[in-house]
Amino acid sequence: MVKVLEMIATLTYGGSQAMIVNLCKAMNRENVQCDFIVDHPDMMGMKEVVESLGSKIYIMPTFKGTNIGEVKKAWDAFFDEHPEYQILHSHSRSYASIYIPIAKKHGLKTIIHSHNTSNGKGLTAMVKNLLQYPLRYQADYFFGCSKEAGEWLFGNKVVNGDRFFVLNNAIDTDKFSFDQNIRDEYRKSFGLNRERVFIQVGRISKQKNYEFTLEVFADHLKEYPESRLFIVGNGELREAIDRRIDELGISNRITILENRDDVNKLLQMADYFLMPSLFEGLSVAAVEAQASGIRCLLSDQCDTNVNISGFCEFLPLKKEIWLKKMSEDMKLRPYTKKDIIKAGFDVKTTAKWLEEFYGSIV
Repeated sequence: MVKVLEMIATLTYGGSQAMIVNLCKAMNRENVQCDFIVDHPDMMGMKEVVESLGSKIYIMPTFKGTNIGEVKKAWDAFFDEHPEYQILHSHSRSYASIYIPIAKKHGLKTIIHSHNTSNGKGLTAMVKNLLQYPLRYQADYFFGCSKEAGEWLFGNKVVNGDRFFVLNNAIDTDKFSFDQNIRDEYRKSFGLNRERVFIQVGRISKQKNYEFTLEVFADHLKEYPESRLFIVGNGELREAIDRRIDELGISNRITILENRDDVNKLLQMADYFLMPSLFEGLSVAAVEAQASGIRCLLSDQCDTNVNISGFCEFLPLKKEIWLKKMSEDMKLRPYTKKDIIKAGFDVKTTAKWLEEFYGSIV
């Protein structure tokens, strides 16, 4: 059996976290044992799901920028205590350059995985960029959710080499395929009739640009006062978003559901999926939305490779353009399951590939 450590930082219901947990769930656990490392023990929404797989969860110190010595010592001690692991697969990149050399010193094969195409802007982004640069020289293997995500983090030389692989952000297509009965059930449970329903899924952070969503939706309500917006997620800007909702006077038309394990069903009841991100890799949430047949409106800062079904529209972040699109007639939901599978985004196929890859490198 191959024993793998998935460094995942948090166990929230985020896109990359849900994806890797689902991949581990779909792999043959007689062949591969996936255990998890987190450094934010306050963000453990999927703890029970992970433990139900028989996986262990280890907690490391949170990297604060000033505690490099503490972090190095903790990782070194961990590998001394756990010589059973053969692979470290890191989905966290911000300070992976600190612990990947330690893993290699202890004889582990290392994989660094790029799930995004930007760190944003500002001082924090600059620090992350500096910390991440050595990764292209340190890891044994390199994964990206797309070629663009790989080029951003590792550079063209790595991406064009033989140690880089695109690992699609796979989903359970059966779980997310449209079901009219689920739509009717969930719309009824939220008191919905024929209202136009919008949904945005993702961490309430600057990257996800929720303030833009709120401002566009507030203007949209002037023409369609019965519309509803559901926000599925939580994050550091939650209080600021609550205040902005109150300032705009639209609290009666918005529902914030925080982190949920029934996103597949919430997507069924909605008509439009919104993602006005300031930057975005190949979004798992957008793949899930397409699988449900929902109409997807994304910013033109998102990775266009996510448009698997042909039903994604990429828009500049200008309110008048989003308003027009959000006011267009709703369309019949297409059957997209076969498109998702054909494009290689079905979790069973991807899990099989990853299982074989893990086995091949040890």
